[in-house]
Amino acid sequence: MVERWRKETHCFNFREGECTITLKDIAILTDLPIDGDVVCVDSTPPPKVVANMSGWQHFIWSVTGLCPPEKGDHDADGHPPLSKGQVSITWLTAEIRRKHNPEFGGIPLTEESSERDKEIYARIYILGMIGGVFFPKKSNNLISNSWLKIILGSWDDMGNLSWASACLAQLYRSLCNASARAVKEIDGAMFIVQFWAWEHLEWIAPKVDPDKDWGPDHPLRHEAYGCR
Repeated sequence: MVERWRKETHCFNFREGECTITLKDIAILTDLPIDGDVVCVDSTPPPKVVANMSGWQHFIWSVTGLCPPEKGDHDADGHPPLSKGQVSITWLTAEIRRKHNPEFGGIPLTEESSERDKEIYARIYILGMIGGVFFPKKSNNLISNSWLKIILGSWDDMGNLSWASACLAQLYRSLCNASARAVKEIDGAMFIVQFWAWEHLEWIAPKVDPDKDWGPDHPLRHEAYGCR
């Protein structure tokens, strides 16, 4: 698919003609919202407000309740928890699980847990979805700290952003960058390219059971189309 991509037109060039991934495709396959404000990240480092923490350390602590060390420790993939404006989602998820694991003296997350603990867990989960699913980088588990400024916002503010537009723009950029002759790796939401190809290119699409019943009682009936 990458070899068929033409960055001049943002289209796949086949013998039968040209076609491309549209905003409607993103919305149907992922169920991300189209309408809303532009997703705009701010990479400006926050000011230092605590003597023993850098600006980013204090900011991450205010969002997640966890303070990543800048030196010494490494996550399971060998990356430092905090480096060059990026935070390790592997480190964050490991720490939040340890925090709620009784084997490490933690308190399990339940319905009776505090709203603060539930909110932190939800924000880290969303951060993992952003940095690991819809906007992944070649580093695989390092996420730009800029996303934290959006994650720290209110739930309404996050929900009112046009995530589908941002995802499509990032996907176009990733395909354009990967189409260069010397490039051997690619980032971005490549699962969308796979789902889109299965839906539009019959010769590579998996076989679908024609008798499959997608009635109202099916567990995936109300999920994003890509889940099917």
